[in-house]
Amino acid sequence: MSFVGLGGDGLRPTFFELVAAERLMPSLRAALLYSLSVAAQRRPRLAALLEREDELFFLVSVLLDKQALGASGGSFAEGLYGLRRAPVAPGGGKGGGDAGGSAAPALPLSAQERQTSLVLLTLVPFVRARLDALYHRLHTAQQRQHVQPPPPPRHSAAGGGSTTAAALERWRASGSAAAARAFVAAYPWLFAAHEGARFAYQLLYLLGRTPYFSPGLDLLGLQIVRLTGQEAMQQERARVRQRADRLAQLQGGRGAAWLLRLLRRAWLRTGHLVADHSRSALILAVFAFKLLEWWYGSAEAKLGGSKALPPPPPPPPLPRAPGGAALPDDVTLCPLCRRPRTNPALLATSGYVFCYPCIHREVEDSGRCPVTHAPARLDHVRRLYRGA
Repeated sequence: MSFVGLGGDGLRPTFFELVAAERLMPSLRAALLYSLSVAAQRRPRLAALLEREDELFFLVSVLLDKQALGASGGSFAEGLYGLRRAPVAPGGGKGGGDAGGSAAPALPLSAQERQTSLVLLTLVPFVRARLDALYHRLHTAQQRQHVQPPPPPRHSAAGGGSTTAAALERWRASGSAAAARAFVAAYPWLFAAHEGARFAYQLLYLLGRTPYFSPGLDLLGLQIVRLTGQEAMQQERARVRQRADRLAQLQGGRGAAWLLRLLRRAWLRTGHLVADHSRSALILAVFAFKLLEWWYGSAEAKLGGSKALPPPPPPPPLPRAPGGAALPDDVTLCPLCRRPRTNPALLATSGYVFCYPCIHREVEDSGRCPVTHAPARLDHVRRLYRGA
């Protein structure tokens, strides 16, 4: 099952095909974790799997990509889009504007190229996920230490042996802290360099200057090409022939051995059935997850918007005290100088606005609001903006 027609206008995939294939596995991971989180609500034992989500998805990706590399020469996501991996032909490396666009490489992937591709597809994302988690954990711990520094170490009054042990422990702790600080300082730069290299390769691929879509493919010397119709037919015939040979080896015989072979034949047929429909089931799960995410996201937005309360009205102004400054009818005038306000300033204890020079002098002299006579200090004067 694939979502892109075989062949197309050329063997060189478009940029958008490769981006879609690259984003399929993260969507599959989100769908898998969402399904486990829903199932864990009824079966709490499954919550332990969510605590090891990186390891769980690593095993799933190893199984999927290993089977796909052996069957079609591409990753699981690439196979769904009718793509495969192939060695770059001599002379079609860096700088080739039409690399992979005119003829399909004749050589299939070797066993070593399949293994290195599997490592690149599975182990590298797993290591990066663990490094991301380690960085966030150490970065959060360092921020907490800045807010609340750890207590100073206690010096023991024991003999020289315990003093030496304490010194070694402090030396190890200081070394671990220095390594953690170095990792937190260096990891963002390494992450930025990796993302910058990926962006550069993708830009060069989009411009037709390189056959490699990522630095990893350049390191392996592999490119991604479309799977032709002839290649798909050959792979299907080889798969059917291989399955028929395995089933033929289990035919014949009598007695207990015959029963054992019958069970093995049933097991092989079950495995073939699962292999034939696992891709379709996983992709349908991804689409179902995205549909549910969109459905419940829009529904929650509508429900939340209808229940949102309007902002409360502002509190009423404080009343004027007997003997306080009278408020002018024109709100743009200062209650003290009765002229248009210059450098408007708000008095926080009452909420009334005056000229900044007027209210500063009044509070400095009397220590209260001239309208309400509420106590005030100079730090209660808030300048609204700088006037001309």
